[in-house]
Amino acid sequence: MGSETNKISTFWIMNNKADQRYFKEDFERYLGRVFLKNLTLVLSLGILILTFYIYSDWNVRQNPLAVTTRLLPLSLIVILLITHLISKHKYYKFKSYIYVSIYLALQLMMYGKCLIHLHDDGLAPSVTGTILVIFLISLDIKQSDRLTAFIYAFPITVFSLILIFIHQPSSKEFIVLADIYPIIAVGFIINRMQYRLRFRLFKSNKLLNLERSRTKTLYDETLLANDLLEKKAVESFQIKEEIEKKNQELEKLNQAKDKFLGIIAHDLKNPISTIWGLSDLLMLKNELDEKNKVECIQTINESIKHTHGLLENLLDWARAQSNTIVFKPIHFRPYEKVEKELRLLHQMAEKKSISFKNTIPCGFVMFADENMFETIVRNLISNAIKYTQKNGKIEISAQLIQKESDEKVLLSVADNGIGMNKSQLSGLFRISDNTSTKGTENEAGTGLGLLLCKEFIDIHNGIICVKSKPGEGSVFQCFFPLN
Repeated sequence: MGSETNKISTFWIMNNKADQRYFKEDFERYLGRVFLKNLTLVLSLGILILTFYIYSDWNVRQNPLAVTTRLLPLSLIVILLITHLISKHKYYKFKSYIYVSIYLALQLMMYGKCLIHLHDDGLAPSVTGTILVIFLISLDIKQSDRLTAFIYAFPITVFSLILIFIHQPSSKEFIVLADIYPIIAVGFIINRMQYRLRFRLFKSNKLLNLERSRTKTLYDETLLANDLLEKKAVESFQIKEEIEKKNQELEKLNQAKDKFLGIIAHDLKNPISTIWGLSDLLMLKNELDEKNKVECIQTINESIKHTHGLLENLLDWARAQSNTIVFKPIHFRPYEKVEKELRLLHQMAEKKSISFKNTIPCGFVMFADENMFETIVRNLISNAIKYTQKNGKIEISAQLIQKESDEKVLLSVADNGIGMNKSQLSGLFRISDNTSTKGTENEAGTGLGLLLCKEFIDIHNGIICVKSKPGEGSVFQCFFPLN
């Protein structure tokens, strides 16, 4: 455990040192850019100031020796300015060395001035000027600790040696000169503090920028991840909806299959069995008289008609379930179609003395699929006959109405039969709840006719609904779009 901790500590220290080195190098490059950016202005000001003092020393003070002390820094400044103007973005190291030499030359210039005025009244002003130059240099130096120490130490060392061994100042003169030494120390400290503060600010700013960049990258990655998650969520939701839809379709198909098999197993089997039994009786010629034979033939005829109607509905319903039925809406007169179906169902109604009333105007036109419309009308009227007592009435009507802000054609089939309760109404058009009830004369049924009506109305984007109460009859209403 201890060795692992030591390894981690060593790694962290090495990593930290690498980071420090990286920041130092980057900081040096930054200082170089700052140095080159302001160099022309600084050098130009330096030339102007030195030229002014040379003029002052030569013409006003008439001190040629003082002029000579200013020639070295002036020459170095001119050389550096010319080099920089010729090539602003090259020779950084050479320019840096010349600039350091200017620091040294300026200090030597001021120390030389102090030596020139060592024994006269110009000493104090010269010391003051020296302190000012040292202070300005302290604000400007942007070098490493060692080089900065050399910039301060070399000129003062040369000055001190000359002062001690050659000029030998008096105690009073030495006291005046002594002010320079603490200023050098303070200047060095201030410069180093400034340098470190600037480095820390640079490092903090760099780290802040890096952190900002990392944060932005992380934010962008998070946004991208969120977008991907949202897309995945939408895809998952769509897949879930599709699965649920497929499950509902499968459930509906299973219910349709069960209904289909139930009709085949029961509703088709019974009439065929009846036909089979009656045909066997007819084959026994001597067993039946003419009256019984006629009754058998009538029963066979009714069974065949019932089976034919059932097969028609069954085939239409199967095609609707498999989406293979052809939908071809056209404009036609519903009065004629209803009359055709009433003629076909007349015999069925006559047995129960049920009367028909077709109130659809002869010239009334609607837009629908003719074959589907005939199937809907046939099944609704057959259903009305089945559940209406003897001497009952059935009325068929059609009209234009306004429903849900749209014009629609309303087809109604109304009877005064036995009606239905709420429980029967709720499961009338659901295949899972659909059950057939015996008619008033015990007529058999499958419940398939109303399901087929619902399927065909849905294909038309229409609506089918029922109004009914027990003992008061029923009204089936079919709403067809106008176009």
